[in-house]
Amino acid sequence: LKQWLKRIYATQEIEISCSDCFKMISAYVERELAGEAVETILPMVKQHLDQCRACQEEYEILRELATMDVE
Repeated sequence: LKQWLKRIYATQEIEISCSDCFKMISAYVERELAGEAVETILPMVKQHLDQCRACQEEYEILRELATMDVE
């Protein structure tokens, strides 16, 4: 219940869709791993990831794969 309420309060007037988020996740991960402030550069992606479990899972998978390539 607490997580659900947190997501409701974090809702913004303008948000991106899951399909828009999926299109930007790889760029988000690349910039994040490069040390860029992705929360500032791509705030709508960050906000969507905080709200959407499906996109969050996609992000986590891509991030894990990207860090495997680096190691």
